[in-house]
Amino acid sequence: MWEWLRTGLTLLLFCCGAGPVWSAGRPVVVSELMYAPLPDPNGVESTSDYEFIELQNVSASPVDLAGAYLTNAVTFVFPAGTTIPAGGFLVVPAKRSVFQARYGSVAALTGGYSGSLSASGETVELRAGNGSLLLKFAYNGSGDWPSRADGLGSSLELIDPQGDLDDPANWRSSTEYQGSPGRAGVGPLKQVVINELLAHTDPPFEDAVELFNLTDSPVSIGGWYLSDKRKNPFKFRIPADTTIPARGFKVFYELARTGSAAGFNPDGTGDDPSFTFNSANGDEACLLSVDASGKPLYWMDAVTFGPTANGKALGRYPDGTGKMSPLGRQTFGTVVDMSFPEEFITVFRTGAGASNAYPEVGPIVISRIMYHPPDGGDEFIELQNIATSATPLFDPAYPTNAWRLRNAVDFNLPTGVTLAAGETLLVVPITPETFRAKYSLPATLKIFGPWTNALNNAGETIELLYPDTPQRPPRPDAGLVPYVLMEEVSYLPRAPWPAAADGFGPALRRKDTKLWANDPASWEAEATAAVPPVVSVSITGNQFTLAFVAEAGRTYRLQRRSGLGSEPWGAGTFVATPTAGGPATVTANAALLAEFFRIAVE
Repeated sequence: MWEWLRTGLTLLLFCCGAGPVWSAGRPVVVSELMYAPLPDPNGVESTSDYEFIELQNVSASPVDLAGAYLTNAVTFVFPAGTTIPAGGFLVVPAKRSVFQARYGSVAALTGGYSGSLSASGETVELRAGNGSLLLKFAYNGSGDWPSRADGLGSSLELIDPQGDLDDPANWRSSTEYQGSPGRAGVGPLKQVVINELLAHTDPPFEDAVELFNLTDSPVSIGGWYLSDKRKNPFKFRIPADTTIPARGFKVFYELARTGSAAGFNPDGTGDDPSFTFNSANGDEACLLSVDASGKPLYWMDAVTFGPTANGKALGRYPDGTGKMSPLGRQTFGTVVDMSFPEEFITVFRTGAGASNAYPEVGPIVISRIMYHPPDGGDEFIELQNIATSATPLFDPAYPTNAWRLRNAVDFNLPTGVTLAAGETLLVVPITPETFRAKYSLPATLKIFGPWTNALNNAGETIELLYPDTPQRPPRPDAGLVPYVLMEEVSYLPRAPWPAAADGFGPALRRKDTKLWANDPASWEAEATAAVPPVVSVSITGNQFTLAFVAEAGRTYRLQRRSGLGSEPWGAGTFVATPTAGGPATVTANAALLAEFFRIAVE
């Protein structure tokens, strides 16, 4: 028990001087931006002529834009009588006639403007006659900004009009194919998703894609498109009259060299429009729905993934939710996998889908993460071998190809490192010698570093990768070493992740190393010795309030006694603290002139 005894680039919007003064809130926002449209399929019109800017009035009253003008990257003056009704939209296209040819009739339409929006990010201004600034917005075509809006068939769509317009996380790629100008977007549709993928196979076995219907009703997917490229989503058209039952599955196979239109690689070449996945470099898969006339309608789902191991499936866990992760086994609906003789390919193709298996765990796992150490402390990542035998952290056939950490931090383990069964190692941001001496760690503990970058206190993703067999001639990428995901952890400093690991002393610790790494329920704040809290005191008369930050899993009591001699402290009263740790207060009355108090923590 411890005791305590002490006290880029910018889009700017302005409004006309003759119109209302936008002094409270912001009644108008840029709600949608098509800065990188798809080209004219006939090659006649300039691609930039399909751009548009959509404004939305998010207030309860009409907004007058007469006399306002767009300037900087594009130029346009709003004519007299231009208003946006409460909750309404106004679309400003680059070229009105070209816009209407693609999108048809849009009631709230003006324009077109002169100039064009840059796909790499741009500065646009909407000003009043007097130049008064009303809104400022920066967009970019790279980095953390939604990728499908950058020339892959979606517009850039605002999520929260009252949120930060400069925050890429407040924007999304439109679900509607080529955007939804003049109306609110439908947002993410959770109807049919890509649920499982097999992207690395050796003939005669073949790639496969499983779809899952998240709804409680059958969904007709006949005429929809499945592809390995968002740039060309029209590769494989799902046969007519194809339906996925409620909460059910549908699997599509290459059907290589069968000539069957029910497969996405019937000729076995993988050449457009047929396809197979690029397992060495990583790839993507996308699903595009169509309307009753067969025209593209919604991006139902799109996933990207890195290199995959031979015969290893990627899937969502639980079904239909979360990121694609390596699964413990294939679950396409049969027991057949690549360990079976080649004549079982016909049985393999009969799989109609099934619930995904538990994600793959081990043999090497991330067992502890110190991402936000107390002042003066150091970050670290601990790896552990959970196998029953030694595991080399390199490819024995190509020993210079070693395991690595990526994303949040970059570090390549040295060649020749092997972990015995149950053994752990640390990867640290400072020299191993300094780290070992600072924390008095034994010489037998393997410590490696320093890594580059740092673990983000606000949350980040750590990836553990291992080398696959290098690509061989005559492949054009001969010599490439694919690095396959062993596991990843996308931690956060808030619930449902343990908040006590956010700078309060404990590291994140895997509750059980057999649990899936990317589930917050698999982690806890590591038990450490109780740390005396730093307490602030406020006093009013005989009443005082103590405030401190509590650790998760600790018990706190307010104790008192009348002197500092040998008199024992009273049992005290328990102090209510947040379950996940955090700020806590307790108020009491001091009955005596000489009375002492302490916060005890267990």
